[in-house]
Amino acid sequence: MSKPQELAEAEIRCQIEHAADFLTRYQGEAVTFHTRVKVERAVERFRVRIALPAGLALVKATALKQPPGIAPLVTLVEGAAHVLWDMERKAASENVYEFETVTTVLETKKDLALESKAVLTTEIAGQGALELDERVTIAVQAKGRLLKYLPSIYDEDDLMGRLLMLFESFLKPIEKQINTQHYYFDPQMTPPEFLKWLAAWMGMVLDEDISEQQQRKLLSEASRLYKLRGTRQGLKAYLEIITNGKVEISEHFSENFRLGPESYLGPGIALGKDNIPNTFGVKVKLPLPKGSPAEEEKKRWLLLWERKTQALIEAEKPVHSGYDLSLEYDPELA
Repeated sequence: MSKPQELAEAEIRCQIEHAADFLTRYQGEAVTFHTRVKVERAVERFRVRIALPAGLALVKATALKQPPGIAPLVTLVEGAAHVLWDMERKAASENVYEFETVTTVLETKKDLALESKAVLTTEIAGQGALELDERVTIAVQAKGRLLKYLPSIYDEDDLMGRLLMLFESFLKPIEKQINTQHYYFDPQMTPPEFLKWLAAWMGMVLDEDISEQQQRKLLSEASRLYKLRGTRQGLKAYLEIITNGKVEISEHFSENFRLGPESYLGPGIALGKDNIPNTFGVKVKLPLPKGSPAEEEKKRWLLLWERKTQALIEAEKPVHSGYDLSLEYDPELA
């Protein structure tokens, strides 16, 4: 039997997210669960229940960004803690609620997979209750991984196992950084603070006036742009990334030169626009600056980009060629 239309729409508008700060832990270590609830409907009450497995001990539960004095109801069911938040809200109140649950992994003799479950329950007028849930699983290791590198006699040594787990906790962040090292060399994945460092590897200097997205795209296209350097295609692609606009490049193939009875060749004659050899034209359409700047601000911004574009063309064009440049705003560009 299909769900009523109003109830189906409510499932889209109401959301619950449940995540943990660590997915692999040892006994005695802390695990913090973050629960985020989004209520788009004008519901007056909703309930959030966080069910913790028996292998985790509750330390504290907090409602973030809520008025002081709001406390959950904590119950124990077969050794497992259940944290219940019963919330009242007004139609004009916040739509997003966040909860934090801090736990500790209990002692265990074997590896465990502990599942925590967060349930959101809301009342839909005339349709009954709507219930959504989200789960997250924590892998608990009873012994340290480094034990497998020692003689088997140490497998039953509890002190040695705890000592190795201590070292593993220190080394885990370093191992994770080493295992994800290749992401630092990926222009799309590297942290923003590493973009300049990555650009230096390719002999590039990133313009601070362009967005982070443009910087990442420029670094991703660097290899292709180097292959096309000195060509119309390469210059067009480079300028479009930097200016975030549209670029048209027209080459002048001696359109002003004619052969006829009155034509002659000599030292003062050249092929190209206005008798200048090897010339081309560049037309750049720029997006309007964000906001609603005054005309003077638009002119200043246009002059700034004109200087930047001239410097880019001078660095990328063939040395023997000349050019003329025009820039304008295009309202259709975002």
